[in-house]
Amino acid sequence: MKRLGREELAALLEPQPPSDAFWTRAVAAERAVIGVGPAAVDGEREGEDGRRARRNRRRRGEPGPDGPLSPGDIVDVGDHSFVVVGVEETDAGGRRYRIDLVEPRSDE
Repeated sequence: MKRLGREELAALLEPQPPSDAFWTRAVAAERAVIGVGPAAVDGEREGEDGRRARRNRRRRGEPGPDGPLSPGDIVDVGDHSFVVVGVEETDAGGRRYRIDLVEPRSDE
């Protein structure tokens, strides 16, 4: 599990990081999905053999790399935090990361 700030996440998801409008909608809805292409997952190094091996590993239910985010990771956006609650692999080899807003802690 890792904890990232918005800028750190944006650096991982270049060239198309989530925009200000995305985060505003995510906070309002209390959940969102971040989609990334295969280049963000593989770093364009893995090639077809690596993608095939990853698909086979997932079919067998074995753990492995989920790309830039994994379940349980936390992304801090201003005063709000989101937790990654699910990862779905796309047919093209990218990922969809489901994120949910974390309830703010009460400091009482």
